[in-house]
Amino acid sequence: MLRTTFRALVRAVALLSLAACAHADADDEQANPLKRMSLEQLSQIQITSVSKLPSTSFTTPAAAFVLTQDDIRRSGATNIPDALRLVPGVEVMQIDSAKWAVGIRGFAGRLSKSVLVLIDGRSVYTPLFAGVYWEMQDTLLEDVERIEVIRGPGGAVWGPNAVNGVINIITKHARDTQGALLAAGGGNVEQGFGRARYGGQHGPVSYRIWSKMLTRGPEYHSDGRNFDDWRRTQAGFRIDADPSQRDSFTLQGDAYESTVGTKLGVSFYSPPALINVEQNGYFFAGNILGRWQRAISPTSNVQLQFYWDRTERRDVNAREARNTFDIDFVHRFALPRNSITWGTTARFSPSRFTQTVSTVDFLPHEQTYTLWTGFVQDEIALVPRRLALTVGTKLEYNTYGGFDPEPDGRLAWTPNDNTTVWGAVTRAVRTPSRIEDNFQFTALAVPTLPLYIRLIGDGQFHREQMNGYELGVRQRLAPTLALSLSTFYNQYDDLLSVENRPPVVETAPAPTHLILPIFLRNGVRGNTRGAEFSGLWDINSWWRVQGSYSYVHLAMRNRPGSNDASTVRQLQGDSPSHKVVLRSAFDIARRFDLDLTYRYVSSIPDQRVEAFSTADARFAWRVRDLEFSVVGQNLLQPYHYEYGGSPGPLIGIKRAVYGKIEWRR
Repeated sequence: MLRTTFRALVRAVALLSLAACAHADADDEQANPLKRMSLEQLSQIQITSVSKLPSTSFTTPAAAFVLTQDDIRRSGATNIPDALRLVPGVEVMQIDSAKWAVGIRGFAGRLSKSVLVLIDGRSVYTPLFAGVYWEMQDTLLEDVERIEVIRGPGGAVWGPNAVNGVINIITKHARDTQGALLAAGGGNVEQGFGRARYGGQHGPVSYRIWSKMLTRGPEYHSDGRNFDDWRRTQAGFRIDADPSQRDSFTLQGDAYESTVGTKLGVSFYSPPALINVEQNGYFFAGNILGRWQRAISPTSNVQLQFYWDRTERRDVNAREARNTFDIDFVHRFALPRNSITWGTTARFSPSRFTQTVSTVDFLPHEQTYTLWTGFVQDEIALVPRRLALTVGTKLEYNTYGGFDPEPDGRLAWTPNDNTTVWGAVTRAVRTPSRIEDNFQFTALAVPTLPLYIRLIGDGQFHREQMNGYELGVRQRLAPTLALSLSTFYNQYDDLLSVENRPPVVETAPAPTHLILPIFLRNGVRGNTRGAEFSGLWDINSWWRVQGSYSYVHLAMRNRPGSNDASTVRQLQGDSPSHKVVLRSAFDIARRFDLDLTYRYVSSIPDQRVEAFSTADARFAWRVRDLEFSVVGQNLLQPYHYEYGGSPGPLIGIKRAVYGKIEWRR
């Protein structure tokens, strides 16, 4: 029933958007031409992800990086993870056609458990497995205004799980997407995609409706098992109303259905067997978000936001249906030397797990995750326009982690208009998820005995803790040249470990078998240190060069009493130590773009991945309302390996080429 409803909704909105585009008035004013922002304009971009209080990207006291719509468009990226490859300090490794491992300053993994991801203020972090399913998170990329990436802890404002960073995807106001857009294309991996959007306005109310679809083929498989094809359909809307100078309202939502080819090892008791199952997973989701903002005075405003999110996962070895209800209130006001922000959040997330194989289970099958938070933050102008101190804390209570304070202190010194020096001391936590609280996963290890390994989450895992120390500087050396350097040292304690216990005999289900229990505990501690450097140079009006280098070193160790034999090696070997990105953007006359990107990623030992270099290229040609583009990805070799994750040999990420035609009016 749910699947049928989602499919009907997606198709209905898709037909509406296509029809609106087809009947767009030919005399409508053409959308503003795409234009590159100057370095000065880039430095003045307002970002909100550091403190929920708007500040410029140049003066904010955090390692902040903003991907603009122009960055996303010219990168040729067709999904959010590929766009994030451009951000210093963010590790993005592709697993197969539809899955990615993403981390910030280390701790990369399939679910990015230490990174909080938001889309227009809606958290997409799942409390089932602790993390983000990147293949499920998408929107119309042409409608993304910017992606704010905060490297480093953000728990004082955003709460738990913003341990190593925050990724905030912000879409455009509906008034900025007027008219029609149609885009379509395809290639050898991106086999086919289509996008449609129509925006209009009636008085103070602006709106848009949109839809998109994709069909993606498998990547390179040395064993010929091309299981990882991917199909997705999505549609959504946004309405913005500004009935007065004091009030604004937003109502938006989207729904999708997705089919993802997956390969998983599934264990059975009778007869004892471990079988690699290749099968499609089916995923359905929809959400509605409403936001009201009111300016109480020139120095005070409030915001009230509510969202509902429904997700249903039908994976190879498990099924889950989850509803999330979230309400968030924020109040900002200013005193002569203080800008104070405070707020509170309540979240309820009931879920139902359906067991499909006997070796994977959550008990109880139905559970409700609750979250209550409050935060306060004060930005103090110690010296107006030159020296600012920001202090604050988040107080939280949730189902799995209990009560957690997360304090934060940041200092920004701007000795002149071309320099900002900043530092921060922060505490953040990652709270337990359902996988650590009531999960059992059993895998056959020795068929002849038979011996099974059972991973058990029994509620004895507590929160992971991090104390972070950061120092950075931003410098405009000239009107066309800017540099940024961020350094960090993080101390971690109570990290997740797997602790062995003596084997036990289990008689049911038959036949009799041995179980080696492994319990989830807090047996690892350690530290990370590193630096991120980035620069931007407008060589002239038609040529921009950008570059970044990121370094991270992880030093982990077992706590006394831990017998975990694998986690330290995994943590230290699951993320690359070095990453280099170089980009060159040419504006050839007024009709042609040429964009070149080079990436180097050092080895990832625990994933058996060697260091690799690769390059992307994009060429675009505009004629009146049309843009034709050709994009080449991973051009330096037929395929390369980036990360493991499925049973069997590593999956190679192919050299890919696709063409695209886009019409706007």
